[in-house]
Amino acid sequence: MSARAAVASTVIALLSAIAATISAFYGVSASRNLADAQGQDLARNEISQYVVQMSEFDRTGGNARRNEIVTLASQIDALIAQYGQDKLHLSASTYRLIGLFLTLSTTDLELAERMGQRALRLSARMEPDGAGGLRMTDPLEALQAHRVLADVAAQNLDLAKMNREYSAALSITKSEGKRNRYIRMEARHFTRIYWALSAMMLADAKGDPDVTLCEEVRRLADAARADFGTVGKNSEIVRRARRIKRNRCATWINLTSWQKY
Repeated sequence: MSARAAVASTVIALLSAIAATISAFYGVSASRNLADAQGQDLARNEISQYVVQMSEFDRTGGNARRNEIVTLASQIDALIAQYGQDKLHLSASTYRLIGLFLTLSTTDLELAERMGQRALRLSARMEPDGAGGLRMTDPLEALQAHRVLADVAAQNLDLAKMNREYSAALSITKSEGKRNRYIRMEARHFTRIYWALSAMMLADAKGDPDVTLCEEVRRLADAARADFGTVGKNSEIVRRARRIKRNRCATWINLTSWQKY
């Protein structure tokens, strides 16, 4: 074999080796990508199943199933930490529901707030409205996320934060109500009702609320009087009323009546 032929043979062999290496690399990369995609799909399915289970536990057992609800929420939180929102693409409603179940049926307020904040970040983003302006991505979910965070604040006895969150929710009913009748009407009624009941719950938890707090609680209850009349008995309102043991600030709201359904 001539020297030129030997060199050519060596070059061909080298190129073949390089090609085989590249092929193997992309093959491994493709396998990893496929495995990652499958893992993400599995995680999303697990999260969906966990949320359904939490909903069932919340509906049928409430506080009696708090340990199961917290366990499921913690497993979801771990999956989110493992894969990240950028890969899981969970909806704002998923985060908001988890936060809601935690606030209503458990005492894990730290995780509830984290879920509420995630829901708010997703739903309150601004996007083009098609007419040269901006609009909120999902105003109803943002409004409900603010209500979850307000409930967390009430249970943490943080009146100022509770008021800020409920105020933010009401602001959305004004700014976005033109586009959505439910936000303009029903969501506004429920927000004011929940605000009054959260304030009563906070005062009850204080045990011996001062005059200033009771004046604020009565003001919120009075502001929601018409809303109570409009909405009437509702399972979600009744459920929140049942968390209040005593009407410590002597509001007009008859807890005994609203706690029955």
